[in-house]
Amino acid sequence: MKTNQQGYTLIELLVVMVVFIVVIIIAGDAFKTVLSQSSKLFRSEESNIEGIVGLEMLRHDLQQAGYGLYTEPLANPYTGEATVLPASSFNEPVDSTTGLLTLAPRPIAAGNNIPVGTQDSASEAGTSYTLAMGSDYLAIKATSASRDSAAQKWTYLIHTPGSAVTPNVWPSQVENLATSDKVVLLQRKLSNAANTLTLVPDPSNDFYFSYSDVAFGNYSTNSRNYIIYGLDGGGTIRMPFNRTDYFVARPSTANKMPTVCAPGVGELYKAVVNQSDGKLTYYPVLDCVADMQVVLGWDLRNGSSPGTDGLIDTWSNADGSVVAQNNAAGFATATEVQDALKDPAKIRTNLKMVKVYILAQNGRKDTAYISPSPITVGDVGEASLTRSYDIAGNGLSNYRWKLYRIIVRPKNLQSNQ
Repeated sequence: MKTNQQGYTLIELLVVMVVFIVVIIIAGDAFKTVLSQSSKLFRSEESNIEGIVGLEMLRHDLQQAGYGLYTEPLANPYTGEATVLPASSFNEPVDSTTGLLTLAPRPIAAGNNIPVGTQDSASEAGTSYTLAMGSDYLAIKATSASRDSAAQKWTYLIHTPGSAVTPNVWPSQVENLATSDKVVLLQRKLSNAANTLTLVPDPSNDFYFSYSDVAFGNYSTNSRNYIIYGLDGGGTIRMPFNRTDYFVARPSTANKMPTVCAPGVGELYKAVVNQSDGKLTYYPVLDCVADMQVVLGWDLRNGSSPGTDGLIDTWSNADGSVVAQNNAAGFATATEVQDALKDPAKIRTNLKMVKVYILAQNGRKDTAYISPSPITVGDVGEASLTRSYDIAGNGLSNYRWKLYRIIVRPKNLQSNQ
């Protein structure tokens, strides 16, 4: 019996090898494409998650604007607020009559399209932060506008017959202020000027207290009118409220910026003004941010006449220098809005809405992608109030961009109650 002992020729082996190599190359290229797209998708989703978490901090702080702020002047002056530029530009002014820091604080202060500026850091030696040119600046003032645990607590005074006036104790221990926490004491009363509720600094002329069970024994039995707001966990107090600022900046230390960020962009920072020295402690909120713009919604008119009717009649940019009419009969002028921004009472009674727009990078650089340019950092109809960001002119065309919108009615302002 004969067997076939014929093998494969060299040409046949070469053909098979070529086919296998072609298949491997095609599969490898497809895997590379899938891996590249997966990386872009992962980074995009990572950016989205960071945006949701970080921007919720901004939303929360905006909602708390004005919380625990006194509404009539202090008897004793306080030390001051921020000590570094440009943050110090948003400090409260001194009383023009006395030259002292005693005036009621503004819940919100803001700057429009501020120029490049450098702020020093109190918490990180050797690092400074250069603000992005043309981005807005937002300062929020409230007793709760701090990361200190004492700043998140409050209580009121109670009087039990036969006993001294003492602070109320909440059922959950974590909600109670600790001994030596620094607090402010405010009294709820009707304003002399109008039938509205105000928060008056305590009559003992101190602008803060060191908390304890017996610190308030000299107050009247009508004690439920006295409210205690936490400020700081036992540190030095320079101002009878807390303050946190939001802005876009680039740190001087290279390793503090993610390597995937486009050239020239910055970080969105939450910067807490330190009670101890007035410098800033920085917390990054969102990576790779090109711009932030602020729009304010006002109720300053009742139809065509000055007054309020509960409706937003005027929109303005961050500093009130430009205004736009809403669909209402009559709207305030830029001068009226700028005057309102300087007046804490008008901010409480006339500011109804704050819109914040943030332009942030979405994913890594993609040389196959060309971004639309310019991008409006705002909404339709707000071109005069916001900013048209030149993506192409800033060399950012190969990056995708996402516009975050935060729209808040600050719940501690009288205009929203």
